Amino acid sequence: MSADIKKEKRDIRAVFLVLCAIFVVLSWRHYPSILSYSFMCTVFVILPIAIFIPVLLRPVFKLWMKLAHAVGWFNTQVILSLVFILIFIPTGLIMKIMRKDSMKRKMSAEGTYWEPYELEGLKDRTRYERQF
Repeated sequence: MSADIKKEKRDIRAVFLVLCAIFVVLSWRHYPSILSYSFMCTVFVILPIAIFIPVLLRPVFKLWMKLAHAVGWFNTQVILSLVFILIFIPTGLIMKIMRKDSMKRKMSAEGTYWEPYELEGLKDRTRYERQF
């Protein structure tokens, strides 16, 4: 058995075990109802197959992965675009209007970006005896 088949079986088991756990929680949440009984029946059918013969669930797994790919595309394209448009662009415009340069990118008159600083107690030699 090749490593790819072992990895695929492991992935199929993981996906369907999580799915069974979700169905158990949903069935507990909706108990007693026809919906809860149908969730539990689904778990009793899928769980042994996922544990002992995961290859039978390969077509459903492939379909699930296609759905996950579509959701991932939606997340990257739409949600991140909205975050950029609603957060970063207004923040940048406000900073530009206020002439705020928080990164200090303008060159000073001295021709260097160096900013000297002094930490309190830096020259105290006992500071180096207990570093942690």
